[in-house]
Amino acid sequence: MVAFVKRVDLEIPDNRVTEALTKAGLHVVNVTRFNRKEGNISTSTIKITFKDGNSRNTFIHTGQQVDSMHFNGEAALQNKNPVKCYICLQFNHVAKYCKTKQQKCAKCGDNHRIEQCTAANHAIKCNNCNGKHLATVNDCSNFLEQEKRILNLN
Repeated sequence: MVAFVKRVDLEIPDNRVTEALTKAGLHVVNVTRFNRKEGNISTSTIKITFKDGNSRNTFIHTGQQVDSMHFNGEAALQNKNPVKCYICLQFNHVAKYCKTKQQKCAKCGDNHRIEQCTAANHAIKCNNCNGKHLATVNDCSNFLEQEKRILNLN
């Protein structure tokens, strides 16, 4: 469960935010300040990861006083569908962050594009669960498992 806080004074360190939230009875896992890509310069936006939904929701509805600032949080929007890489066809990352960079065939699971696949229809094999279906179908057991995991997060 994640919340974002904008316009946080750069003088307030992350551990001070964690202390204040914990002291208020909220279960905080981590507080991270965002940095700009160029120059790795700190920004005034922080990401707070809570252990449970109740802590996050309490923080979002009531806010929190830290030193002389009152923080108001915004809930992070959750994806409703599993994220899937169109290069390797695996879940939980997108092509931009794919470590393999090797195109997988959605039909047979080999290292080529589906347009170049010569496998017969009886040789269809899912790259995720080894089932006899395309790796892109939504009734794949791995897709359903990922979908269930996402629903449990919300």
